[in-house]
Amino acid sequence: MKKLLLMLTIFILSEFCLLIVFAQYEPSTQMGLPDGAIARFGKGDIRGIMYSPDGTRLSVTTTIGVWIYDAQTGEIQDLFTSKYIGSSNNAVFSPDHKKVVTFNWWTIKAQLWNTQAGKPIKTLSGHTSEINTVMFSPDSKIIATISNDKTIRLWNVQTGKNLKTLTGHMDYVTSVKFSPDSRIIASGSADNTIKLWNVRTGKLKNTLTELQGPIAFSPDGKSLIGINKTISSNRGVKHLVQIWDTTTGRLQKTLTWNNIVYSLTYSPDGKKVAAGGYDGTIRLWDANTGQHIKTFRPHTETVYYVVFSPDGKRIATASSDTTMHISNVNTGELIKTYTEFFGGRSFITYSPDGKTMAILLHDEVGLRDATTGKHLKTLKGHENYIWGFEFSPDGNTIATGSHDKTARLWNVHTGKSISILTGHTGTVYTPRYSADGKTIVTQSKDKTLRLWDAQTGQHLRTLQGDTYGLKGFSFAGDSGKLFTNCTDKTVRLWNTTTGENTITLKGDTYDIRYGVLSPDDKIIATSCDDYTVRLWDTNTGKHLKTLKTSTATTSSVVFSPDSKTLAIATPWDKAPWLWDVATGQHLKTFEEQKDGISKSINKFFTKLQDSKKFDLPDDYVYSIQYSPTGDTIAAYMENDTVLLWNVASGKTIGRPIRPLEYDPVENFRIKVKYSPDGKTISTVSSGNFGGTVRLWDAATGKHLKTLKGITYCGNSLKFSPDSKTIATGYWDDTVLLWDIPSQ
Repeated sequence: MKKLLLMLTIFILSEFCLLIVFAQYEPSTQMGLPDGAIARFGKGDIRGIMYSPDGTRLSVTTTIGVWIYDAQTGEIQDLFTSKYIGSSNNAVFSPDHKKVVTFNWWTIKAQLWNTQAGKPIKTLSGHTSEINTVMFSPDSKIIATISNDKTIRLWNVQTGKNLKTLTGHMDYVTSVKFSPDSRIIASGSADNTIKLWNVRTGKLKNTLTELQGPIAFSPDGKSLIGINKTISSNRGVKHLVQIWDTTTGRLQKTLTWNNIVYSLTYSPDGKKVAAGGYDGTIRLWDANTGQHIKTFRPHTETVYYVVFSPDGKRIATASSDTTMHISNVNTGELIKTYTEFFGGRSFITYSPDGKTMAILLHDEVGLRDATTGKHLKTLKGHENYIWGFEFSPDGNTIATGSHDKTARLWNVHTGKSISILTGHTGTVYTPRYSADGKTIVTQSKDKTLRLWDAQTGQHLRTLQGDTYGLKGFSFAGDSGKLFTNCTDKTVRLWNTTTGENTITLKGDTYDIRYGVLSPDDKIIATSCDDYTVRLWDTNTGKHLKTLKTSTATTSSVVFSPDSKTLAIATPWDKAPWLWDVATGQHLKTFEEQKDGISKSINKFFTKLQDSKKFDLPDDYVYSIQYSPTGDTIAAYMENDTVLLWNVASGKTIGRPIRPLEYDPVENFRIKVKYSPDGKTISTVSSGNFGGTVRLWDAATGKHLKTLKGITYCGNSLKFSPDSKTIATGYWDDTVLLWDIPSQ
């Protein structure tokens, strides 16, 4: 009895603790989470917006489900999703939310699901090329799928049966739209025609020539709007929005606009036409006279979705600027802004103190409280996408580099831009702070490095060679030196105060492939083409030691965290070698993994070898890295496995970490990352479509947890500085936060 009471008490306390943890986060971050996730940041990429018939609710379909909002207050009421969406890149929900179709842009099949029962109904199979769009009829009875095979297929929603296949377009179909009564379907194609079809019979009714998508029916179904061919002139690009009679196929009106149109719709009474443009503007016309009524700009980027409220007084718009806006139709005044529809898979990082999380949002950076998940600030101002960013050592500022050829400094607390760093003539990559936080270095596609004062943003000097480019750089601690790998097969040290190239490391009878700086900044290890690794003094440039590897140049050279040992691997090695940095003595060669390569991979390579396409590759070490504590080494093998070694014993730990059957395999690579405390390892495949994140015990190699989101991880993940949580970015344009299980 006492044991039972003790277990009950522990259970109640654990549940109470979980409630406290989850209560820290905003309610919207808790909706529809995958198993084991703590919170979600971001609501996915918008795929459609719709008002309820009475106008009281607004539904927003995204890559993770359907968000339901109160149309008056803007508060989130619900998230309608399905855990059975799986690894799909797209999920399209029926208007009644009872069915969902999932599909990937690279497959020829789609899957129909019953969302209430959580069961698959039917695989929609029949297209001979990739499916790119799925559309439900307004009455939720028919599904239309369009494909690059130039056809439209109609399916019964209840049974998944293929009803009709509509053929006749001479090029791939770009858009499809049902009439309000679900009796007619319009399809737009790259062949510059829009075809009108009878849904019941599948017969072609009319063909409208020189017309493209997007398209939209009038509320009574008697008219259709589309885009005529683009007219280019000295005054810019002009799209012709045309209104056609769906019965006769005759042109009724032509509406002109110096813009590229991406979205079209009618007002509920059919009296107005609204279009969303490339530059973030909305334009309204009188549908009867074709007269321009109003133009306003609620967005900063392309408007992909436009919809009127049922009373016609408001208009909802969604844009690639990651926002959705509600505006007054008559005045253009902004009523409400909905945020967090961003692509957060690109880059995630924590501030040095772990209190703030920064997420890249294309051309913006969103800041969140890492404890509560509350949105703090948005760093906005770049004119093109941001390449990368870094916190200053004190966490008070962020430096961003952009494709707009500038870098910017931001105040983390106010979210305001402090300085704009101009002068580069190409894309600026991720800026780096010096150890003392006083200097920033920017590297650009223009093959130069620029040094800046981190406080004022003042340009200090430019590092540029006459006959070489710069492949990469790193600060040499707080020594005031900069270390660069150059395209002329040299390694150079620079004085950041004077901009002088103080030391150049270049072989006499050999070429240097790359250099690696020791953590204590005292030694550079260079990989050379004569199958050696050479050690150099960073103060004098003096050659210290030559380490002879085997009969191949190195694939990976890594210093231990204390700079006392050096791990080396070559394409001929199935395990790393360990060297003493001070003496240059070979200490040990790690034990080879006995398990060998997996049967499936071996069979695959053998088949290719038999076809004489290439020689059978060996399972050699591709890259290696030390744990932060220096106790273990993780090696990524060329056969797509990860091996762990205990540094002291030189023996392997656990079994090889391999991709599972359902992981993506195209251009497969596994990325390995240690937690800051060195106790946990994360792995994620880095194929074209990402993969599943798994956590492992670094000491034993034991699998701890699989972090499976709705879609594959986009190879973006970051441990918190205290190693208690991990943030992962996904292809559904969200970021998930997870607890790291205790070992």
